[in-house]
Order: sequence, then C-alpha cells, then structure tokens
Amino acid sequence: MKNLKSILTGLALVLLTGTVWATGNMKVNIVPAENETAVVQILNVAESNYEIELKNETGDLVFYKKTDAPSANYARHYDFSMLEDGNYILTVKGDNEKMENSLKIVKGTVEVLNQRKEVAPFFTVRDNRLEVSYLNFELENLKVMVYDNNTLLFEKNLEPEFAVNYGLDLSNLKSGKYDAVLTSGNNFFEYHINKK
Repeated sequence: MKNLKSILTGLALVLLTGTVWATGNMKVNIVPAENETAVVQILNVAESNYEIELKNETGDLVFYKKTDAPSANYARHYDFSMLEDGNYILTVKGDNEKMENSLKIVKGTVEVLNQRKEVAPFFTVRDNRLEVSYLNFELENLKVMVYDNNTLLFEKNLEPEFAVNYGLDLSNLKSGKYDAVLTSGNNFFEYHINKK
C-alpha cells in the first residue's frame, strides 16, 4: 500500500510540476520522491521490454536493468543516496526509441537537467531506391552515406528539419552488399542493403 501511495504521489507531482513529455510513443518521467529516491516512470503506447541504464559523467555504468516482461507502463522507486554527487545520464531504451535524461545528483537529490529523445530511422529499398525517414527531435545536422566494403560511395548532408524523408537512386550500383548510414549528432544508424 505504501508503494502504491508513493507511486501515486509521484504521478501527482508530475502533473503539478508541469513536466514536459517529448513527442512520440514512449515517455519517461523522473520525479523526486521521499528519502533520496526518485520515481522513474515509463509510459508507452505499445507493450515493450525496457533497458534502463545509469552512467556517471566519465561514462562508467553505475546501474543496469532489463525488464523481464513487456509492459506499456513501468514505475519504480530508485534510491540515489549511495551515488556520489555529480552529473549522470539515465537512458531508457524500448523497441526503436531511446530517451536520455541528463541528471544532477546532490546528496541523493535528483534534478533533471535535460531530456533527449531518439527514434530509430526507417530504412527501406523499393524499386532500386533507398528511402530513409527520420524524426529529428533535436534538429541536428544529418548526413546520409553509402559504403561498399568500407569504401565511401556517396555522401550527402541533409537539412536539420524535424521530419526528414530522403530518397537515393541505387539503380547504377552493381549487384552486391552495401551499407547505408545516417548520422545525427553523435549517433549513427546503419542499414544493410542487398542489391540484386
């Protein structure tokens, strides 16, 4: 009963503090609670398994959890009292989405500094045409590249728009295996092309 009360209190705090949720299917909230804990809440349209990891500012893994069963909602109290003061990154991955939360922890108290949402791009090849769709939440500079065995064949910078749709004619390529890469900030996404 106490656990349910704490979760409901955390949900009320989310509504009262006006936490902004990123657009998309998965939403993540981190709400400070009592006794140097915080509620990590994940809401999703579809049931998913989640990977939750916490890294310190030097990139060392401090905590990792993978949920056992798919669910649309996840809410757990986490105790931050044993962590050293400093900045951390809490990452939640579910299906093709990832949320990164920059945290500042001082004496077990958690403050969310920034939230970054990433949804994996959609790649397909249709009628000798590579098609890429990507939601560029951070409006970062993007680049599309095509490689043949680590040899760069094509490179194009794309405008930093929110909804990016790009097509590339592959009809001049010989039959074989190629790699298409989309870069966004420090992230890259790879797609294997098997051209017949």
